[in-house]
Amino acid sequence: MSKKILVISDHRGGGAGHVATQSGLLFSDQGYNVDYIFGDDYFKFNAVGYCCNYSAIDIIRKKLAISKPEIILIHNFDHLWSPFFLVEINKYKEKTGAKVIMTVHDYHIVSASNSLSYYENTEKKFFKDPPSFKQLVTKKLDRRSYIYGLARLVQWYPYYSVLNLQKTFDHFMCPSEFIYKQVVKRFDPSIVSVVHNPTSATISSYQLDNDDVVITFAGRLSKDKGIYDFIKSIADSKLVSPKHITINIIGKGPYFDDIERLVDTLKEQNITIVLHGLQKFEIVKSIFENSSYVLLPSLCYENAPLTLVEGVFAGCKVLTMNYGGMVEIADKLNLSILMDDFSPKSIQFVFDNLNTKKEEQSTLDKFYQDYSNDNYISKVKEIIS
Repeated sequence: MSKKILVISDHRGGGAGHVATQSGLLFSDQGYNVDYIFGDDYFKFNAVGYCCNYSAIDIIRKKLAISKPEIILIHNFDHLWSPFFLVEINKYKEKTGAKVIMTVHDYHIVSASNSLSYYENTEKKFFKDPPSFKQLVTKKLDRRSYIYGLARLVQWYPYYSVLNLQKTFDHFMCPSEFIYKQVVKRFDPSIVSVVHNPTSATISSYQLDNDDVVITFAGRLSKDKGIYDFIKSIADSKLVSPKHITINIIGKGPYFDDIERLVDTLKEQNITIVLHGLQKFEIVKSIFENSSYVLLPSLCYENAPLTLVEGVFAGCKVLTMNYGGMVEIADKLNLSILMDDFSPKSIQFVFDNLNTKKEEQSTLDKFYQDYSNDNYISKVKEIIS
C-alpha cells in the first residue's frame, strides 16, 4: 500500500506554494497518496492570527484525522497558519509515528527575522549569522517601523524558545547550500540536507537569432525583489547602453505604475521596457526562451529563487546580485553577470558585459542534472524511508 503524504503550505501562489504543489505532483507520479492543505483557503492575514492562530488548531486536527498521513511535508507556515499549529502536528506525530519534514524556504526556523535582514534608517542590511535576542530587540526588523518588527519577536520566541516547537520536525530540506549553512548553525547537521526544489520547467535548447540583448524578470513587483530599484538606478545614471536592450517584466505588484512611468526615460538610454503583467507559465517559458538573460535584482538574500532556475532551464544566462542564494546559482554557470549594487559603476559594468549568447550547453547539462526532478525525488525518498 502506498504511503500517504500531506503537503502543507500557507499560500497556493508564490514560490513556496508552487514548490508545494509541484512536490505533491511528483510524489503522486511515484505512486504516493498525496493530499494538500493551504492556509489561504481558510485565512486572511491579520496580526492576531500571525502571532497565534487558534482556528488553525481545529482545522489541522480535522485534516490529519481525515488524511491520516504517514509523512507530513511542510512548506511556509508562519504567515497564515502561525507556528501555533505545530502543537497539533506534534501531538499527531507522537501518536502515530508520522515523519514531519520541513522545506526551508526562508530563515524563519532559525531567526525571528525571516529574511535575516534589518534596517538602519531606510538602508537594508543583513545579519551574517542567525541573530541573538539582543540583536533582534535592538535592530529595526521591518522597514515600516520598530513596532512592526517587534511582532516577529512576539510570534517567534514563545514558540521556539519556550515551547521548543522546532522538535516537531524530523528533518529540514534546504533548497540551497546558502540556507543550509544557516540552518546547521541552529540544528544538528544529521537532520539537515541540501535538496534543490523541484520545478515544472522543462529543458529548452532554443537558439536566438536576435541582435537585441533581451533580459527577462518574472516575479512580484515589490520592494524586496529589487526590480524597481534596478530600473530606477539605470534611469538615474543617465548612462546610454551601447547595445539595444529589451527588458521584459512579467508580474504585478505595488511598483507596476512606478516602473511604467520610467518607460519613456529608458527609451532615451537605448532600453525598451515591456510590461507584461501576470502571464501563464507557458507564456513565461516562451519569453525566457527568447531571452538572453534571466534577471533577479533582489534586495533580499533569497534562498533558491525559482525564477533563476526556470530561466536557466530555458537556456538563459543569469543577471543577478552577488550575495545569498542568487550568487550560488549564478556560480554554477559560466556566463553569469553579478552586481554588487545599483551604482552607476555597476550599471556600466552590466552594459559592458551584456551579449546575445545563450549559456554554454555543457554547463547547462550539469545544471539540469543538479536541479532535476529525478534528483529531488531520489533525495526525498532517502529522507522519508
